Amino acid sequence: MAKYFNGIISEPMISYNPDGSIDFGTTSKIFSNLAMRGASGLFVNGFGDETYSLSLEERLEVVKCAQEAVKGTDCMVVAVVLANCLHDAMWLVEEYRKLDVKALSISLPPFYTLTQEAAHQYLSAQLAATDIPTILFNCREMNELVAPEMLGRLAHEYPNLRGYKDATRDIIHLNKCIDELDDLKEDFSIISGSDATLFTHMAMGASASVSFMSVPFLDQMKDIYDYFVAGEYEKAWQAQRIVLKLRTFMQQFPDSAAYIYAMKYTACIDVKGTRHPDHMLYIPEDELKKFDQMVKDFGITKRY
Repeated sequence: MAKYFNGIISEPMISYNPDGSIDFGTTSKIFSNLAMRGASGLFVNGFGDETYSLSLEERLEVVKCAQEAVKGTDCMVVAVVLANCLHDAMWLVEEYRKLDVKALSISLPPFYTLTQEAAHQYLSAQLAATDIPTILFNCREMNELVAPEMLGRLAHEYPNLRGYKDATRDIIHLNKCIDELDDLKEDFSIISGSDATLFTHMAMGASASVSFMSVPFLDQMKDIYDYFVAGEYEKAWQAQRIVLKLRTFMQQFPDSAAYIYAMKYTACIDVKGTRHPDHMLYIPEDELKKFDQMVKDFGITKRY
């Protein structure tokens, strides 16, 4: 059994109309642009999509939009189950199954801490309800993480658990996870969940990355991945350094503001807004000029 998850799986943002409704026309352009430029997958309804502000029904519409946008490409739609309770999570798993998605991502809920047995019940119920290849996502934003022992237990109980997305940035934790999965390593995917650590994750055996950075800067993320796979480790590390410098600059600004602005560099797509207050997209003019110069200095241009 080969590893199911490989390459750069982009985590796209959604475009919104002035009234706050989803701008499906522009959103479809974002999805198709990534698929045509070589993203191996789209991580749909993750934090980049502002899924926490979408209704359950809207999430299904976004997945349908993504499925239509990737037709004719090798890009896989990974439908994300980020839910506040088991009832909603199970509803999404079933509705995603009806849409014939090719992969799922599940994680623990936010807001409250589950006991270890409850955490196992929460995740195992979703895994038992489908045979769709599934990623378990340790989501830092939710501040509730699955322990390495729990990950190993679930991976051995449910063959459809085929990947672990690690966004902890904790190398010791990741080592422990790898130890728990050692006998499954031939077909189980370790997936980098932080753009800052793709090189390190690949050095530890990761086969894929879920990347928000790759939405505007897919080619730069692919450079890290492709150089590493080719055994050109110095070039891969230099590519990671470029991503780190861009990322450090971009994360000075609120939420997705710099990522949305950066779409003009490589995709030429005018992403329209958010469901947050408008000021969450504000970047001072002098900082935009610095951003423009940085991108120019790195020789980043539109390739598609």
